Amino acid sequence: MADNTNTSRLTDLYNALKYKKYSEVRQLCHAHPEYVMQKISVYNDTALHMAAHSKQRDLVLDLLKILPADCNPKLSGIKNDNGNTILHEVATSDAMKDVAEELLKRNEDLLTATNDLGEKPIFCAARYGQSQMFEFLADKMELEKLSPEESKAHLRRNDGTTVLHISIATECFGLADNVVRRYGYLIKERDQNSMTALQSLACNSSAFAVGNLKGEFMEDIMNSKRKMKSMRKCEWLVDLIMNKENESEKEKFGLMMLLRAKEKFGLLMFLRANTRATIRATTRALKLMSGVIEGLINFDCSPFAAAKKFEERCILQELVKHLVMEDTTWDGSSQEIDLGECNKESEIEECSFILSQKRKGQNSQESSTSKFKKSNESPLFLATMSNIEEIVKAFLDYRPEALNRSNKEGMNILHLTVLYRHIDIFDMVVKDEVFVRRLLSTTDKEGNSILHMVSQKRKSQASEKMQNPAVQLRDELLLFEKVKSVSKMLVSNHLNNDNKTAEELFAATNEQLHQDAKEWLMRTTENCTILSVFIATAFAAAYTVPGGPNQDTGIPILHSKPFFLVFILADVISLTLALTSVGIFFSILTSSFPLEDFKIYLFKKLKLGVICLVVSVTMMAVAFGATIILLRLVWTVQRACSYIVVRWIIGHKSQFGIQSPQPTASPPAQV
Repeated sequence: MADNTNTSRLTDLYNALKYKKYSEVRQLCHAHPEYVMQKISVYNDTALHMAAHSKQRDLVLDLLKILPADCNPKLSGIKNDNGNTILHEVATSDAMKDVAEELLKRNEDLLTATNDLGEKPIFCAARYGQSQMFEFLADKMELEKLSPEESKAHLRRNDGTTVLHISIATECFGLADNVVRRYGYLIKERDQNSMTALQSLACNSSAFAVGNLKGEFMEDIMNSKRKMKSMRKCEWLVDLIMNKENESEKEKFGLMMLLRAKEKFGLLMFLRANTRATIRATTRALKLMSGVIEGLINFDCSPFAAAKKFEERCILQELVKHLVMEDTTWDGSSQEIDLGECNKESEIEECSFILSQKRKGQNSQESSTSKFKKSNESPLFLATMSNIEEIVKAFLDYRPEALNRSNKEGMNILHLTVLYRHIDIFDMVVKDEVFVRRLLSTTDKEGNSILHMVSQKRKSQASEKMQNPAVQLRDELLLFEKVKSVSKMLVSNHLNNDNKTAEELFAATNEQLHQDAKEWLMRTTENCTILSVFIATAFAAAYTVPGGPNQDTGIPILHSKPFFLVFILADVISLTLALTSVGIFFSILTSSFPLEDFKIYLFKKLKLGVICLVVSVTMMAVAFGATIILLRLVWTVQRACSYIVVRWIIGHKSQFGIQSPQPTASPPAQV
């Protein structure tokens, strides 16, 4: 009977926590203090676990006050099914920092307690991006006083993933930058997939998305809707800088804002890049800037949100800079790449899967046994495949020697940019004249130059852009011309191992695409030709002058009306353009469709023919409208004339001997 009563009370305690009836929780625990550490859920969570997981700070503190002192040593041993102690749950929120301090006063062993994955509470704080909690726990553990090897044991879990890996996986870049500055020895550490933090970041293209951090700060402001009316609307910049923690941060952030404004607007010429402005000078400059850009800047979000976005972008850039300068995985790395069989997009997708597993705190056995070893690939190449320009630019600025490296297949960064069609990165690299000549003359192990790489096809390339074949072929031809103009005479006549030049390989590879483009262009032209002929024949068959001609002179009756001129001009233009478009489309149909013509010539013709057709249809509609107006005018004039004639006849009927009919009397009714 007692067991049933106890079970019922524990059920009531669980339901009270579940439905947020915290007053009942306090009453039950006051009456039965042992319930505080009793496991009450199917996951073996205690009341403290559930309260901490729900971020109920006051409730956790009240339950700790109820907990008897002799139970404090047991706190580090009370774990749920995941092996999490109460401090693991508390570490997931910065708001619970005082709760963590109270727990550590009761039992310091909680700091080093691990869950089933080998994660300590400080690792949980990093996984959830809780910077303040991470700093608090790091200070309590005195990690900076420990040797790097001793600190690593606290900052990574069983599979080798460190707090730096997990903060990058969860896109907490502020915390990641802090970890890099304080624990730089983690940069070269590898996770369960033997990847460094920079390699993981190089696979995470979502962190550099245009809508997130990649867009320019001033461009985001300029694309907004609310116009800044006065200098007072710009004072949020000053307030934001004044809210920084120390003078150096204020100076740095204010200077970055001013330099960005100078870059975008050509303003603030009084400030040079190497000027170390104080906070007062920066504040004055910002006030001056607000007066200059008044009426130019609009906001589609709150000023603080825009500034926060810019600050996060700056933090990410600093993180990339530190990782690129310290990571050495680019040196002497090689990657097994088979262009005929492998699909490199699966590598990036696989890395995204790994990151998602890290966010959930799970191990990925499948990715560990994958046939692709991204850990052996250079971060520069991974960033190129992921189209992350920021990382590539950082390598150009701080590690330019990495551009000379090639993978196991002999491909350098230019080979990959052309293979993946990342033309912005290609343009960025070829601007560096120091390395570009050597890179352009490099061939892979198949003897393919960068011009040969234009002909290489990826398996998922067709599904990336849903374009018609003619547009795809045009893009390929323009890319070939662009790469050829850059490489000039270095590689244009080079033969690969199959004794093919780049032009021959391009023609052979795109033969099917050429045929599909020809069929598409013919179908499109035939349909447009039918419409153009229909318009021309319709005008010829149904050509009539509104109002008709004068029977004596043959001159149109309404020739003096303004809308008659509109009708004539629209009619002539429509018929002329329809016949012109027929001729243009006919010239396309009779073409031999050579490969070079798909670059510009055929598309220009098609564009001109479609424009003529559209204008012809528009003019036909204008002519129809003018006809309606003219016919309505004729009908109105005829009606007015008829009305006047009838009224005049009625008024002068006596002169014509017309008498009004007399009403006849009805016969008398018969009785």
